[in-house]
Amino acid sequence: MDNFEFENQTNSSNFDILAEINKYLRYWYLFVISILVFFIIAKIYLRYTTPIYESYSEIKILDNSTSAFKLPDNMIPIFGSKSSKRSLDNEIEMIKSYQLMERVVRNLDLTTCYYRVGYFTTKELWKNEPFTIKWLKSSNQLVTKSLRFEIEIVEGGYEIVDNNEKTNFGVIGFNSVHVTSGIPFKISPRLGLNLNSLIGKKFAFELLPLRQTTLSLCNRINIKTVANQSDILGLSLTGTNTAKIEATLNEIVKQFDLDGIKDRQLVSQRTIDFVNNRFNFLGRQLDSIENDKEKYKRENGLTNVDTDIESAAKNIENSKTIITDIENQIELANYIEKSLKTHNKFESFPLEIGISNTLMNQLFSNYNLLVFEREKLLFSAGENNPKIKIINEQLDILKKDMFKAIKNYQQELQSSLVKNNYLNKQYTDKFNKIPLYEKFIRSIERQQGIKESLYILLLQKREEAAINVAVTGPSIKVVDYASSNINAISPKKDIIYIGSLVIGLLVPFLFVFVKNLLDNKIHNKQELLRIIGDIPIVSEVPFIGDDLKVMLDNDRSVLAESFRILRTNIGYLLPLQADKVAPVLFITSTIKGEGKTFTSINLGMAFATLGKKVLVIGADLRNPQFHKYTNLDKAHVGLSNYLYDSSVDWRTLTVKNQFDTSNLELIFLELFLQIHPSCFKWAYRTIA
Repeated sequence: MDNFEFENQTNSSNFDILAEINKYLRYWYLFVISILVFFIIAKIYLRYTTPIYESYSEIKILDNSTSAFKLPDNMIPIFGSKSSKRSLDNEIEMIKSYQLMERVVRNLDLTTCYYRVGYFTTKELWKNEPFTIKWLKSSNQLVTKSLRFEIEIVEGGYEIVDNNEKTNFGVIGFNSVHVTSGIPFKISPRLGLNLNSLIGKKFAFELLPLRQTTLSLCNRINIKTVANQSDILGLSLTGTNTAKIEATLNEIVKQFDLDGIKDRQLVSQRTIDFVNNRFNFLGRQLDSIENDKEKYKRENGLTNVDTDIESAAKNIENSKTIITDIENQIELANYIEKSLKTHNKFESFPLEIGISNTLMNQLFSNYNLLVFEREKLLFSAGENNPKIKIINEQLDILKKDMFKAIKNYQQELQSSLVKNNYLNKQYTDKFNKIPLYEKFIRSIERQQGIKESLYILLLQKREEAAINVAVTGPSIKVVDYASSNINAISPKKDIIYIGSLVIGLLVPFLFVFVKNLLDNKIHNKQELLRIIGDIPIVSEVPFIGDDLKVMLDNDRSVLAESFRILRTNIGYLLPLQADKVAPVLFITSTIKGEGKTFTSINLGMAFATLGKKVLVIGADLRNPQFHKYTNLDKAHVGLSNYLYDSSVDWRTLTVKNQFDTSNLELIFLELFLQIHPSCFKWAYRTIA
């Protein structure tokens, strides 16, 4: 083996590429079978593998800042492209944030999945599922829950299938509440659904944990810039259902836009909240100021400062006029009192003396009428007339009444004077205090004005903030909404078929390569020539499946012809021998089973067919095989007897008539266990 490898290396320059190709072409059928097998495997794989599609969308990040300063004509920003790139990287991280993805999962209810179960594949459904499931627990209670089960539609409802075996729940009607793994749910068919058309079909429902679904979405989305110096981002998402991934991608864009809008609305909203809180505080302060002002005016009898000043001046003037009138009446009353004391009772009083008392004026008038009437009677009847006496008495009574009336009037005037003096003093005091009142009220009004101005300012700010909230522009512009390619990105048919072809060629190639690499046998004349060099090859004997085949006398088979060629070539190679000296051929090999006995017998037959006497001696001491070509057993006497006892005549050991000629004789070798050890010593010595 080592010599073979060494010789093979030394003769590597004699590499025959055609011979190597023929080694592989010899097994062409393996290549054909392998290619067909792997092509069928690829076909089955593509048929029953769920395809994965990709949805793509593009958005432009809008710059809502008013301080951005760029060079004209869409040139590079003055601050360089690094800040823009950094900003886009920030936007990418914001899109892939867990909070945003969680809102997407909650809004689209991505934790609940629907499947249609087939014999070999399971197809995910989205928005066209025939049934909807409603979990009868709050979303917060289902955050960490996971559940998957299948149902089979039967007459009157459905049956829950677990591991392809129906459970003992029996038929469950639609819209009825059922509990699985501690989670209650209710399955409802779509409106207008023909349930009879779905009998026998299976559907699967799956509830996924919120965090797991959100993280999966974060990992599956891919975001990158479309080009350098561009504010456009490309978003791609993969999945098994194109409608679902398109809806998910559009919802991600929507939530990102709303997130940007809310961020910019946050300042305005905080302004509104602050103003609302200040409104409550300022309202309480204004109410307190109004109450204090109202209380102060009420306690001090004020309405309006200017009006109060004018009113107070008029009151003072009026009170002074009244006091003057009262004092005049008092003087007049005193004068009348004095006049009454010195008055002759038969004299009349002057009319319109200026007294303001009606009673006094009436008494004076009555008195004057009696005096006038008395004078008339006195002139006509004299003093003794009874009527004159009566009138005198009446005049006395009236005069007394006049004294009483004047006294009462004087008291009344004194009381009125005191009262009006008091009022005048009050009016005067109030008039004197009006500047102080005015100062205090102006202080209150000044505080009130400040609060009202602040109130109006805050009201304006709140309206401005409300307008900003209402008119806040989007943070992005959708360049392209989500759309999916009709061709799946995985598995790729072209790559799968090319891979199946490559593997179909590679597997038999490796098989043949390893087989040839481990094969240390010589298969043809060319391989032998590369090893032995200048040593001639006499002939080639074809491989015969029957190891015991022996050529016949008139045999025309390929085997017979090959041994005839061998016989002829040996005749040219044998040295010339003297007459009656038979040539001796020694046939040997490295290991057993390589055809020593087969070659010896058939070569002997080839010489025997020429009429030559041939003696074939079996000298394989370890594994004699002559007995397989004859009807004799291994115990037949032979070479070992001769080697052990030289007195034995070898002619007595030959065996004849075992083949289709009498010219071929055999000498057997007895069974190894019957050979005496001394035979080996002699045989080895003879060979050496």
